[in-house]
Amino acid sequence: MSAAPSLTCSRLEISGRVATFIMDRPDALNALSMDLKADFKALVDWADGNEAIGALVIAGEGRAFCAGGDVKNMTNRTDEGPGPSRQSILSVHEWLLRLHNIDCPVIAAVDGLAFGGGFSLALTADLVFASEKAKFCAVFARIGLMPDMGLIYTLPRAIGPQMAKDLMFSGRSIGVEEAQALGLVHSIHPAGEVLAAAQAYAARLAEGPKTAQGLTKRLVNKSFERGWQDIADAEADGQTLLFTSGFSKEAIRRFLEKEPALYNWDAKAG
Repeated sequence: MSAAPSLTCSRLEISGRVATFIMDRPDALNALSMDLKADFKALVDWADGNEAIGALVIAGEGRAFCAGGDVKNMTNRTDEGPGPSRQSILSVHEWLLRLHNIDCPVIAAVDGLAFGGGFSLALTADLVFASEKAKFCAVFARIGLMPDMGLIYTLPRAIGPQMAKDLMFSGRSIGVEEAQALGLVHSIHPAGEVLAAAQAYAARLAEGPKTAQGLTKRLVNKSFERGWQDIADAEADGQTLLFTSGFSKEAIRRFLEKEPALYNWDAKAG
């Protein structure tokens, strides 16, 4: 495994094939400072393509997952003019899009507030595990702004355009039960237990075929923009490649020889 990245205001924990990235600015509710954004970029640079990592969990220290942008620094945006502000937003998308499509499953463990950019960040993950005290909010409208960090892309795809507009226009917060009913949350856990639950789930996913999971993820993420034939062609290309992988060859051999499966989720269900 390549050396872990140097981080400023977050920490990285590695257990087996699961990496857990924890935002560690609890006094600021893990607001997305420039240093924290730099930590995310360093994380993506390290994890993307790292064969030793089979799954990634993202969490926040303290009572918030992430409260979004660092409002204290937003006054600089008006002082600098539109050019630098726009470039700053685009620079975030350079690592955010890579995180969205990273070649392993990503689980957001939300044990508290996921507001603004924190809401956006949670929906960048493949699955959202949340505690009973989790709250989600597209808070941007409260300060006269539109959603950013990809939320205008991810939220309508998760819950449909009508409900997405409701949350974006109103800036209202929603609790975990409504979030799950809308399809935003995979599972609900007691406060203080969501991270462990996400890590346990991630460890089971990490036993699976990473290449197949990564290709499946990228196609699902593209499926709303592509036509049937484009997806069919991509499926054919990907499946042909996967048949040659060591994982697939061994799994098929075990099946034919009636040996224990290489990867069987149901057999491990507790």
